Amino acid sequence: MSPTPPVPEGWEPLPDDHPLVRSRHRAGGPEPELITSVRSLKDLVDRALGRGPHARPEEDAGLAQVVAYPFLALVGPREVRLALLLAAVHPGLGGVLLVGPPGTGKSTAARAVTDILPPVPRSLCYYGCLPEDVARGGLGAVCEDCARKYQAGQPLAVEDQARLYELPPTIDLDALLGHLEEPPGRPPRWRKGLLAQADRHVLYLDELGRYPPAVLDAALEAVQRGYYSVHRGGLSITYRSRALLIASADPDYAAVPLRYVERFALRALTTHGLTPEERKALYWARRAWHDDPGAFAADYRAETQALQNEVRMARELLPQVRVDDALVEQALAVVAELGLPSARAEYAWLEAARAHAAAAGRVHVTPDDLRATAALALRFRQGDLTPQQVAQTQAAEARLQQALQARWPTTAAPVPPEGSP
Repeated sequence: MSPTPPVPEGWEPLPDDHPLVRSRHRAGGPEPELITSVRSLKDLVDRALGRGPHARPEEDAGLAQVVAYPFLALVGPREVRLALLLAAVHPGLGGVLLVGPPGTGKSTAARAVTDILPPVPRSLCYYGCLPEDVARGGLGAVCEDCARKYQAGQPLAVEDQARLYELPPTIDLDALLGHLEEPPGRPPRWRKGLLAQADRHVLYLDELGRYPPAVLDAALEAVQRGYYSVHRGGLSITYRSRALLIASADPDYAAVPLRYVERFALRALTTHGLTPEERKALYWARRAWHDDPGAFAADYRAETQALQNEVRMARELLPQVRVDDALVEQALAVVAELGLPSARAEYAWLEAARAHAAAAGRVHVTPDDLRATAALALRFRQGDLTPQQVAQTQAAEARLQQALQARWPTTAAPVPPEGSP
């Protein structure tokens, strides 16, 4: 019979007639681990995750190692890849909305964006202090611990790979925005919400029609501003929320009100049909991915790193990219001709054109940049996103091409919208 293990100080021993104690003395079979043998919170967490000296070699903790699908392995409409690439180059552009039915790769494309984003600073502080806070507001802009670390020459942050934060439709506002913790006998302390955690990372909303209005209003407003404030118990705090916003929408599932569609700078369609060759390539790519995600991603590692470096250089070039006033006036004339009332339309279009020029290594926007980004920036801006509006896409973009051709004539016929006959 095995001796009864000592009970840690402060824990009450189980009575002798307790079922767990009786089962300990049964003949044969392994002894069950009793909760009374846990000596610390870390010990408890390690056991739950299958780590530490208590882990058995044959046990599987069940933790998944997630490998992102390579961005360069995406097969599908080129405008989806273009929209995501422009958003990666221009973090303040305003987000991307991927429109299409299930099975057209919306979520796969969104999750692949982290693959090409340059590393981001990850704060080493509970409060999220960063070196940029000191640069903007001095030592008073960071907590006391970080102010001492900064003066001592110690780092406040480390570089980390950008991550994807998927917003659950069932999230409550405290988890989304943050809340005030008031532990007994200690001063109140703010706990960051998901929006603050996603700062400079990717925030993904899977199917806009599933989210309650309060969550959508708070999330979209915070990302558009780049910050938000939380007020609790007479106290308030302001967090950064400069996430790269990506969302998907299927109008057949639920119509999306215009006030939400307008929050996204670019709107890419995933419904353009694939050629037989593309469908074949997609099949083999998906099969290789499911067989061994790590090996599949490794095949694209060198090219992905090169693209990530190009995105970083384009970001550095972006502040130098200029749009001539004449081009701005012509772009505004196109927007007026299409009857788009929102001023967000021309801002999204001109900024997308700047990102397109920066991606090409140029510091001046040309009519070609405006042509390449017009459909992405100007479609779905005249009403709620419904199946009827999607069905009218081809006719609407034909009018757009006519307006572009009238302002910037080309010697060749304009390229028809992707997927048109």
